[in-house]
Amino acid sequence: MAGGRDRRRLCPVIAGPTAVGKSRLVVELAGTFPIEVISLDSRQVYHGLRIGTAQPSAEEQAACRHHLIDFLSPDEAYSAQRFRQDFTRVWTEITGRGKLPILVGGAGMYLKAVEEGFFQLPPGSHERLPAVRAEIEALPPAEVDRELLLADPASATRLHPNDQYRRRRALEVCRLTGRAFSDLMAEQAARPAHGLAFPLVLLERSTPQLDARIAVRTRVMLDEGWIEETRDLLRRHDPDGPGLRSIGYAEIVQHLHGGLAGQDLAPAIVTATRQYAKRQRTWFRSHPREGAGEPDSQPVRAALERVIQRALDALER
Repeated sequence: MAGGRDRRRLCPVIAGPTAVGKSRLVVELAGTFPIEVISLDSRQVYHGLRIGTAQPSAEEQAACRHHLIDFLSPDEAYSAQRFRQDFTRVWTEITGRGKLPILVGGAGMYLKAVEEGFFQLPPGSHERLPAVRAEIEALPPAEVDRELLLADPASATRLHPNDQYRRRRALEVCRLTGRAFSDLMAEQAARPAHGLAFPLVLLERSTPQLDARIAVRTRVMLDEGWIEETRDLLRRHDPDGPGLRSIGYAEIVQHLHGGLAGQDLAPAIVTATRQYAKRQRTWFRSHPREGAGEPDSQPVRAALERVIQRALDALER
């Protein structure tokens, strides 16, 4: 991907773990380049989860328009397949205005969805799918975890234990095909959305530095009214819905229902967030990239400027 040899149109990607510092860098880049952001975040899609998912502020939105945020009910499930469809639509809208879309976030599965697409199920699978799905939906989470670990250890390890939606979908594929979902994905020929290339610049920090930033950000979010935001959401939405099972919200719901003491709330959120950040770092570790480093580093800034300029040039061809 590096070196400018790829003549396809490009969608630059700024990726990295939560709290690494992606948002401020985007605002700085928007002062130089005509960019708009397509959020690569599986939780910012939910309406009303403003504080806990670090949705862009009004000031950040004014500096650089963001898409695929704050539009979905917390009671609805969202999937990588739907993200690909939404990305395809929004990319066309942004380029139609003469702007360059860039993907920004840390949802590796969503990036994989636009880079590679989805495999086709064997003939006859769609007819069997409703019955298989009903059987799996009736299983308790512990049974889903046990069966998935036996059928597809790679998916069982990669997918978060709380992400029952994706764990059940992976198990569906295992039952329908008799093969591991992860193996089928590895064999699938890539079908990138719009035929795009996705040059990636990875933002990184040392583990101690990132852990400290997560702790500070958690405290700031709680001070800004995260508990009150969650309490308000609970008046209108199912606490077991996909949105309120997000990191931080799940712990706050537990606290509000008496299952987690106040002094234990922030540490629980910090621990869950650090674990998530570790999974994100693992996901992107082997991904090809144009550059990597701390957001403020000169090499990262230079790599981003090169990628964005190449993408702008490709749009003009």
